Amino acid sequence: MYANQKTVRRMQHELDYISIEYPDLYECIQHVTSFARQLQVKYRYLADLMTGESVEPEPKFIKASVLELLIAEVGKLKAMPHFEVFLKLLNDNNHADAPEIFLLILGAGEETVVNNAIIS
Repeated sequence: MYANQKTVRRMQHELDYISIEYPDLYECIQHVTSFARQLQVKYRYLADLMTGESVEPEPKFIKASVLELLIAEVGKLKAMPHFEVFLKLLNDNNHADAPEIFLLILGAGEETVVNNAIIS
């Protein structure tokens, strides 16, 4: 499922709110998202780690010791004050739009996110 322009605009607005109201939290969200991107972990799996759900299978191509580093970073993020604000954004979108959310966090423009056919 790909988010439409209206959904992406709403998500960007919510992310902007988090970045202004909770800058330390947003910085940590960016850090964890960037780390997951560099490990080439699917964004839906990252959302699973953050929400505690199990929708996406664990990546098979990443050594367990490396994956543990990501899990530890997600744990630090989840322990931050006001994490529930970001968790609500993820839960409101039921994992379907997790890739779009994380691309926005990494700085992709709304138009790019809406038209990206390779999101996962």
